[in-house]
This record gives sequence, structure tokens and C-alpha cells, in this order.
Amino acid sequence: MISAPDHPFESARMAALNAYDILDTSDEAAFDELAEIAGAICGTSISLICFVDCQRQWFKSRVGLDATETPRSVAFCSHAILQEEVFQIPNALKDERFADNPLVTGDPNIRFYAGAPLVTPAGLPIGTLCVIDSEPKELNEVQARALKTLAKQVVGQLELRIHNHRQVKISERREKIFSVIAHDLRGPFNSILGFSRTLSKKAENTSPARIADMANSILNSSLKVYQLLDELLQWSQHQLGAFEAQLGEYGVLELIESEVALLHDPLEFKELKLSVEVASNLKVIADATLTKTVIRNLLTNAFKYSPKGGEVKVRATEVDGDICVQVVDQGVGLSEALKQQLFRHNQTSSPGTEGDVGHGIGLHLCYEFMQMQQGKIWWQDVAQGTSIAFSLPKVSGSEVIT
Repeated sequence: MISAPDHPFESARMAALNAYDILDTSDEAAFDELAEIAGAICGTSISLICFVDCQRQWFKSRVGLDATETPRSVAFCSHAILQEEVFQIPNALKDERFADNPLVTGDPNIRFYAGAPLVTPAGLPIGTLCVIDSEPKELNEVQARALKTLAKQVVGQLELRIHNHRQVKISERREKIFSVIAHDLRGPFNSILGFSRTLSKKAENTSPARIADMANSILNSSLKVYQLLDELLQWSQHQLGAFEAQLGEYGVLELIESEVALLHDPLEFKELKLSVEVASNLKVIADATLTKTVIRNLLTNAFKYSPKGGEVKVRATEVDGDICVQVVDQGVGLSEALKQQLFRHNQTSSPGTEGDVGHGIGLHLCYEFMQMQQGKIWWQDVAQGTSIAFSLPKVSGSEVIT
């Protein structure tokens, strides 16, 4: 027996196969029917839709065979994916590659085999549509052409399947976005409208102190709406496939200062002190838009959970060739339960020190954006408050404050 060598582009071929998310899935009528048609046209007792994995061949559809997979080392299909046309073995007993193959000498006693490669739009073979019989034979030209055409239909079904799954996911994501908007925007907007109506109707008879309180409440609600809208825009663009990381060299201090400038109002409103300990020449390899979104989320959370008059610190250190940026507040800290779900998509945000309730997508968004840049994000234990850190690759020659 002679096992087939790996495909010349084996890594890319396997990546293409895994992208279809088809392995070990349940039977599907669309594929079963194509296998049945192939067997009927070719007049064989067995017909299979086979995907060649790294160590096995797995059968998505099978007619006339009970097995769901066999080792790749004995698979006829491993040879077939190396061919551009239909691969035929008229009599396996007379072919030195297969004469002593256990699939020939034992069940299912293969004599005849014909396999048409399942070729992706990128030109990578991921499996075969094959027909098998226990008697020697050979396909005529019409049968071979039909088998090749049906193989293209199998790939078409795979593409349609992926498209349908993507549409389902997009619909689910849209529903999530609408749900968050409906749930979290109504509260802040109602507060803004309520205080604005009161000011409009009773400003002349309201004390300056009360007017200042209502103005602060309007500002606080407006900031929450702005933060939520900004996060929803970034998150929805990412979820719907509009974001790709564009990596470059960026100064960490510049990225932080650009976001601090946008968050002046909540700093002033809560009378917070912001301490930034980052060297001016410190640079990282990052996507500026994604990284600034992460910084903005971390700073906003730190401001939200800090007590009035407290301090928020931003520091940078080098860890194993990466730059670690740490944002620390003086709030109540994280419970053990919250630490376990901190970056999960279904996280529930807890109220801030001013009673402001969040929406729970910010830190999950940060986690996804760090992954897109080959970065990391995590929580750190501190004596008081909360510390969230992220790391990105360091640009050679930059230094940190020690």
C-alpha cells in the first residue's frame, strides 16, 4: 500500500476546510441527495461526500456505507485531492498503491473507485465526491463529467451553507444591537428630556443651585449616551465585518492624551485627578483606531467607578518585549464572580459611583479589539480599586518610565 503525500498547499487547504465548519456535523438533505444522484448516475453501490482532514477522511454523506470516517493513510480520496480531474481506479487489486489496502482486502472490499475533487473558489481541494463498487469497472465520459459537475454542486452547497450561517449571525448581532439600544438609551434620554423640560418650564422660579444640579444631571446623562453610541458604533462595525486592523507605529502617550481630551467633562464633573506616567518616546505596533477605543473604554470605566475627588492612574511598563498599559482606579474593585466574566459578551455592568448603569459590551469590545492586533487584555490584583491592563508589541528603541 502506498499512502498519498500531503497536498503541496496542505496548510492553506486545511484552513479552507476548517473555514467551512463542516466536519462532524449532522446529516443534511442537500448533501445526501447529491451523493445519491452520483451513485445512481455512475451505477455504484457506494457513494460518498468525503472531506480529507489532517489525520482522517470524514464522510458528510454516505450511501451504501455505515462507517463515518477512515484513517487518511488508507484513503483513496487522499490521492484524489492531488488530481485536477476525476481520479479513477478501475481495479484496485491490480494497482500497487491499493492492492494490499485494508479497504480493498477487507470490508467494504473496494475494487472500483472514482473521485471528483471538491475544489474551493480559491482552488484548494478539501475532499471528494466519490463513487465506489465491489466490482471492477470504469466510468464513461458522460458519467465522469456528471460526477465532476455534481462535485461543483457540493462546493456550491458549502458556500450557500456558509452564507446562510453568516446571515443568521448578522441577524442575531443586529437584534443584539437593537436590544442594547432599546434598553440602555431610553433611560439616559428620558433623564435628559425630563431635566430639560423642568429647566424650560421652571427656570425662572428655580434656585441657581438647583439649576446647576439639573445641568450636571443632563451632562452626566449626555455623557452616558455619547459613550454608549460610540461603543455601539465601534462594536457593530466590528461585528458586521467592517473592521480590519491597520497596524503601524504609534506613540502611547499621544494615543492616551487624545482620549483624555475627549473625556474632560467626566473628569471635571467628578473632580478626579488623572495621573499619566508614560514616557513621551514610548511606541507600540498597533491599530490607532482600535487602541484608542480600548483606552477610551478603560478610562471611562475608571472614571465611572472612581469616588468623587479620587485619582485614576495610567502607567506603562515593559513585559517580555511588549508594552503593558495599566489603568487603575480607586473604586470598590471587582468581585470574584465579576472577574470570571469580565471580558465575556454577556457581562452585566454594575452601577457606577453616581448610580450610572452601563451596558456590558465595553470590555468585551476591548477584548476583541486587542485580539485583532495580537494584543492582550486582562485584570490585575491591586490593594484598592480596579486595575485593567493591555499589552501590545513594543517598537524597538522606545523606553518606559521606571
